Amino acid sequence: MADNDSKLRVVRQSRDGRRCYDEKGKRALIETALQPGISAARMAQEHGINANLLRK
Repeated sequence: MADNDSKLRVVRQSRDGRRCYDEKGKRALIETALQPGISAARMAQEHGINANLLRK
C-alpha cells in the first residue's frame, strides 16, 4: 500500500458521519490484509478504519 493509487480515499461523507470509500482503494486494502503475516488490525489502524469493518 505504498503507492498513492492504492490509498484509501473517502469519496463521500453523509450527514450522520458515515464515509463511502472508493472501490479501488478498498480492494487494494483487502488484498493486502489477506496476505499471510499481515495484521488486519494494524492495516485498519494505519488507514483510520475500524478493524471489524476490515474483517467483514
